[in-house]
Amino acid sequence: MCFQFPLPNERTISTPSFNPYEPPAAELSSEESASVESAELEALLESLERMEFETDLTRADLADGIGQTHVRTDFVNLRTLAAIVIFLCLFVALLYLMVIPNSAALIVFSFPIVVTFALLVLRHRALRRAVDLNVHRCGAIHGYLDRDYFCVVHANQTRLMRMDHLVCAGRNAQTMTLCFDATQMQMEVLPFRAFADHEQAKMLADRLIAARPSCALQLVDRRRQLLPNAEPLFSPQANAVFYSGAIYASQLQGTKLGHQWKTELRRFALTLALCSTTTIVAWFYFAGFTWFGIGVGLVLLHLFWKPVQSLIKARQATLSNNAPLMMSSGWFDDSGQFSMATTGQSKSNWKLFDESEVSERMILLKINRANIWHLVARPQFEDDDAWESACRFVRRYGPPAN
Repeated sequence: MCFQFPLPNERTISTPSFNPYEPPAAELSSEESASVESAELEALLESLERMEFETDLTRADLADGIGQTHVRTDFVNLRTLAAIVIFLCLFVALLYLMVIPNSAALIVFSFPIVVTFALLVLRHRALRRAVDLNVHRCGAIHGYLDRDYFCVVHANQTRLMRMDHLVCAGRNAQTMTLCFDATQMQMEVLPFRAFADHEQAKMLADRLIAARPSCALQLVDRRRQLLPNAEPLFSPQANAVFYSGAIYASQLQGTKLGHQWKTELRRFALTLALCSTTTIVAWFYFAGFTWFGIGVGLVLLHLFWKPVQSLIKARQATLSNNAPLMMSSGWFDDSGQFSMATTGQSKSNWKLFDESEVSERMILLKINRANIWHLVARPQFEDDDAWESACRFVRRYGPPAN
């Protein structure tokens, strides 16, 4: 296979000389720095030879790579456990009814089955959402892995992710999955059929897993809160307008994405409150206020409180104005958008996006078929003229605003 891939050039993106909105650069803690650099990964990358790939990536590949490679610890396969729980509950209930005929016992033994079924539904919905967030990666792809970058070329976008910023890896018999995002929302899924040598690709996957095994997801990727200072691997056009700096959650107020976040949070909180109240009231109605009933009720309260606690932490981490959502550099030009963060960079043409929004403080570009948005804030531009030039690029070449 012979491909043409982007090569480094001498043009660098620097932060504007003076930006009154720009916060001081954050510092990574020693623990976070250790997560980025490890002797084992460095040794692996030193010996890593370039491997090229080419295939048509399908939605089934994404579902397999995200849900079945153990790259995400929260996507545990519950089918076997569910089958065991349901079988044991039905078996014990049958024995109980043979000894003490009592229809109330069926209600008691049905609770574990209902909870198990609810967990299966939640896992299915979470997996479907994770696939939907990555569905824009489907289609014809080609690229390579080497000691420096994971490069993947789509019809409308080229992404280059730094291999030394790999967060975790996983695989099964058919697929390898690489994650460069500490929040584990974005995944790079590669079927082994994409490689000329399948066995060599599996050996590489095993080595990457040994260096970067699956880990718990983070609410915020702290590395993205640092301003990137690497060289861009693409060249801007002569009329390009540059940006660099931080994006804050408050800048999303009044935008479609900001409204969507609030709506999803309200819907989740309402659904959780309704389900938890119904379940606990039903339990006490049938089990009564016995010590056993109260004990199980407390367990149910704990189970329902965990997602509420996670939601509160996620909201605080995402919507806090003490730290930026992310820091990025890049440019707009006639051909599209270039964007760079500390973990990698991408060049997207305008056809990648199917929706746009330009507010007083933010440019938002939605990726085709996926609920993923590229964000660029007004304070990231050096002055008002640069901001207006970027807005003109979006209005002229970008997708229509909805």
